[in-house]
Amino acid sequence: MRPLKPLPHALVLLCNRQRPPGAAKPSCGFHGADALRGWLKQRLKEEGLWGQAVRVSPVDCLDICPKAGVVIGLDGGRRLLLVDAEADREALLEELRALARPDAG
Repeated sequence: MRPLKPLPHALVLLCNRQRPPGAAKPSCGFHGADALRGWLKQRLKEEGLWGQAVRVSPVDCLDICPKAGVVIGLDGGRRLLLVDAEADREALLEELRALARPDAG
């Protein structure tokens, strides 16, 4: 075992699971997860926050399974959000800006 370099200030876990049609549980991936990640990445890059300050990592499943929306894990999964990939993306971006700049409050 060896230590790795520290994670960025904010590691965002974005569920993008896509279960087969007719599966018993719903899937975040069918509610705009990939589009949301792409949009966040573009906006965070424009602001110079992508990579060192914020990283949005897609994950296969956070096992929360809402009927609609995308599950986002913040603070190592200690904080979970259910977001609408279109309606909530600006508010989510504000959350990520705050996490990226914890001393700017």
